[in-house]
Amino acid sequence: MLPDKPRIIDYVEKVRLRACDLRPGMFVCELDRPWLDTPFLLQGFEVENDTDIEAVMQYCEYVYIDLMRTKVVRVTIDELPGSFTNERKRTFNEKDMEAAKSTRKHTSKLIKSFIEEIRFGQSLDIQLAKSAVSDCVVNLIKNPEAMMFVTRMRNKDENLNQHAFNVCVYSIVLGRLLNYDSTQLEHIGICGLLHDMGKVNIPDRILNKPGPLTDEETAIIQTHAKEGRDILMSGRDIFSGTVDVAYGHHENLDGTGYPRGLLGHQMNLNCKIVTIVDKYEAIVSPKPYRPAGDHLSAVAILNQLARDNKIDKSLTAAFVSYLGIYPPGSIVELSSGEVGIVLESNSNQRLRPQILVVRDANKAPTQLFVDMSEKTVDEKGRPYRIVTVRRPGDFGIDLNQYYDVILQVFNN
Repeated sequence: MLPDKPRIIDYVEKVRLRACDLRPGMFVCELDRPWLDTPFLLQGFEVENDTDIEAVMQYCEYVYIDLMRTKVVRVTIDELPGSFTNERKRTFNEKDMEAAKSTRKHTSKLIKSFIEEIRFGQSLDIQLAKSAVSDCVVNLIKNPEAMMFVTRMRNKDENLNQHAFNVCVYSIVLGRLLNYDSTQLEHIGICGLLHDMGKVNIPDRILNKPGPLTDEETAIIQTHAKEGRDILMSGRDIFSGTVDVAYGHHENLDGTGYPRGLLGHQMNLNCKIVTIVDKYEAIVSPKPYRPAGDHLSAVAILNQLARDNKIDKSLTAAFVSYLGIYPPGSIVELSSGEVGIVLESNSNQRLRPQILVVRDANKAPTQLFVDMSEKTVDEKGRPYRIVTVRRPGDFGIDLNQYYDVILQVFNN
């Protein structure tokens, strides 16, 4: 069973925010003091610009926004309840980062070896997969923030390996939110890790095509679900659910997916989980024909797919709520014009994470650690906040290049 539904903007009417966290498009419906003590309209008002935000900050520490009348991207505000989200309050350190990075490297090598084995007609060594997934589970339980950060660290020419690792990690995250036990977590992790093995038999000219696919090429791509099923069925001691997920992770709840057009009641829970995280990871990953998408755009797409009954609404709400608005490793642009890398969430102020500023207001390289929960205004006294999430790679920012700097931050 899922825990109680997380607070998603679709499900509530108003949310309490610090005044410094307001953004244009938000509708203020309640203040932390009587309206008559302020110059604002009694019936509430829409925030139009920074001047409005500065005015509110002069009178209020907190306000409430009406979510039904707010014109901003629908995103999650609150944490999910439960022990796993409480674990995220820990500050991760160099040891955690190194362990997470080592796990990703080991898993990527494993996927490469699997690809070679498949191409040479050999069966997969499932015990190796179990070992890699077990490491993922251990590191996610110990410090999920570090593992979430490394999912954003991408290397060129490793899209399939990175995708497999990320879907594995995200699948385990959802399994934890569902209170899966250790065996179940291992199973869902293996499902995520091996879900796309069928792409090994798809020609590279189609997988890496820089332009739109023809109908014939699309049909060939879609065969990877059946190819993956056949590959995994030939393996020994494999969890049967892994085969189901490889075959069914492109099915939709309303029967419009492929290859069989299954309905929601015909899909098992693990398949529904991997379907959601696979879509998210595909959106935020770079493709030969387009750059990577940003996190908030991916969230908006997932929410729309859930409303259209393509993917499970409760699972989507849980996943989006866990990721939050600014996941570790996100690139964000600030109201000051600076650009930073999100290092870690502040559990009580999720709109104000810890960041490493790597571009100044003129977009020139710089390095400055900022805890936004402690800094509410910039040098000119204006509200200091995140105004947008940028795509991976924007402004030439490569997380791998800042890895050593980030470790230094956590050592201080």
